[in-house]
Amino acid sequence: MTSKHLPLRGLRCLTLAISAGMLLVACNSDASDANTPSVVKNMPPIHLEQTAELLIDGKNAARAAYMQAADACEAGGIPTRRLNASEVELVGVTRYEMWLDGTSETTQTLAWDAGQESPDALCQFRLELSGTFSSSTADTFIEQDLATGQREEQTVAAEPMQRFAIAAQDEQAPEGFRGPVAKQVVGQPCEEWTTPDDNRFCVWSGGRAWGFGSTRGDDYRPSSNSIVLEAEPANGNGYRVVTQVLSAGQAFAAPTAATEKRQ
Repeated sequence: MTSKHLPLRGLRCLTLAISAGMLLVACNSDASDANTPSVVKNMPPIHLEQTAELLIDGKNAARAAYMQAADACEAGGIPTRRLNASEVELVGVTRYEMWLDGTSETTQTLAWDAGQESPDALCQFRLELSGTFSSSTADTFIEQDLATGQREEQTVAAEPMQRFAIAAQDEQAPEGFRGPVAKQVVGQPCEEWTTPDDNRFCVWSGGRAWGFGSTRGDDYRPSSNSIVLEAEPANGNGYRVVTQVLSAGQAFAAPTAATEKRQ
């Protein structure tokens, strides 16, 4: 998923929207009445680490495809180089990381898959990494492609980054969704919703005061305005999300460049 995680600037009225699952967008307005959302003034540092994988029939789809291909290579008598055990565990896994505070937003997406050394060595497997790193402040934007290493850095007109609190009564679940059911995941409160297709996902409900909504569509990817802490597909077909860390209020040193962190 490639998306420029741009600064939130000059905002007066909130219109929650997701662009490629990563942006909090607001509109400019001079309206100021009792219903105007309050600006977040003391946002704590928020750090997220979680993984997602696509399942088919309850199994990691990419991993199962790799295993089938490697077995077919060996069965056909073709010289085969398999991935080692730790590499196999990463195949088909996407890791999402976010570091957010009142002055900066940093995100990193790492995705692993099984590839071949070359078109002529289809049974010589290797672990491939793709993804993006991005960091934005009031006056800078950085993005790096993890597959190519290409890095882009821009200076933008300095404006304050702003977020807006969300009231529980202002949130509406998509039509046909059932819930919510109050749960806790990694020590954080979340509201579990069930989609019309019976997929379940639990959205962080402890961040409304800092602009994180707890209702959304069934997009499993985290964004700067909504975080799915846990997702489980119906009948084992769809995306599973597992959160390892969500902390609010614990100081961190956000990275300034991409880092490959394995499970």
